[in-house]
Amino acid sequence: MAGSVCGHVVVGGTFDYVHKGHERLLSCSFGLGKRVIIGVSSDSFLFDVGKHVDHDYRQRLDMLKSFLKDRGWLRRCRIVKLDDRFGPALNVKSEAIVVSEETERFADECNLIRYAMGLSPLMKVVASIVLAEDGDRISSTRIRGGEIDSRGRLVYRGRRGTR
Repeated sequence: MAGSVCGHVVVGGTFDYVHKGHERLLSCSFGLGKRVIIGVSSDSFLFDVGKHVDHDYRQRLDMLKSFLKDRGWLRRCRIVKLDDRFGPALNVKSEAIVVSEETERFADECNLIRYAMGLSPLMKVVASIVLAEDGDRISSTRIRGGEIDSRGRLVYRGRRGTR
C-alpha cells in the first residue's frame, strides 16, 4: 500500500472466470488505491446486454472473493453489484478508474457523465491485455469455449498436438 496514489479506485467486470487478465487489472487497481471498489455485473444486467456466462452472480462473487483473499486484497476492497456500465464510477468519492484496453472507452464516457454532473474526472489507468501462449488475448469467452485455461495455456483435446 506504500505505492498508493489514490484513496478510492473503481474497477468493474463480469468475472465469469477469474484469469490472468483480471489479475493484471486488479493488481493495477490495488497498486493505485488504498481502497478499491469492485463492481461485478449482476445477472440481470448481463441478460439485458445479451452476455452469456457460465456462473451466476453468487458463484462469480465467491470466485472473486477467493482470488482477492489469496492475494491479501479482500480487506482493502468493497464489492458492489453492477446493474449498469458505470456503477460506483459516478460516486463523488471515486478518484480513479482502472480499465482494460477493451473497456477504455467506458472510462471516457464515464468522465463525460461526471463532467455533466459537476464532478471532477477520474484518473484513467489502462491495464494492458494479457496474452495467452498463442498470442491472442486471455478472456473468459476463450476459457468458456475450452480454448485456454485461466493462465492462458492452450487446452488440447484428443491426440497430442491437436486441439
